[in-house]
Amino acid sequence: MPAVTVVPADRLVIVDGEALLFDFSAPEGLHALQWDGETGHAEWTDGPNQPLTAADYDEQVAPYVTLWREEKTRREEEDARTAAARALPDAKAAKTAEVLSGYDAALAASLTMPVDSPTAQDVAVGAALFAVDDAEGLAFVRETHAARRDELLAAVAAAESVEAVRAVEVIYAV
Repeated sequence: MPAVTVVPADRLVIVDGEALLFDFSAPEGLHALQWDGETGHAEWTDGPNQPLTAADYDEQVAPYVTLWREEKTRREEEDARTAAARALPDAKAAKTAEVLSGYDAALAASLTMPVDSPTAQDVAVGAALFAVDDAEGLAFVRETHAARRDELLAAVAAAESVEAVRAVEVIYAV
């Protein structure tokens, strides 16, 4: 049998050290109920404390354990629904950031080849030189990467599950 503490005025039920606050019914005048797993007592506001024995458990303690378990289950189910509802938007936000970062990296790589880790200055100089040497080529590279970015973003937006979002492969031709 679990250890149980009940304090109706505080809407508190503790089972094996795990406290939950929720509305529940209790007998009029019950201040607190304490159960250590084997014995306990009920404290009354309008009368003397009453000892509880194993014979009292099913009638006086177990109903609070049942209420506590029902409330715990309700909360766990609600938390699971909330997590599931957040999972898809969170996955889409993360994948969108990955798509945009990939676009920036692909554009930088296209403008600065063969530099491994281009700086902002490298990208600016590369773009300027590319524009001077081959303005149409620069436009083509930008349009190609932008089209791929937009295709990936559309796939992310259209995804209806976390698995579908994860399946979107962020790859750019460089």
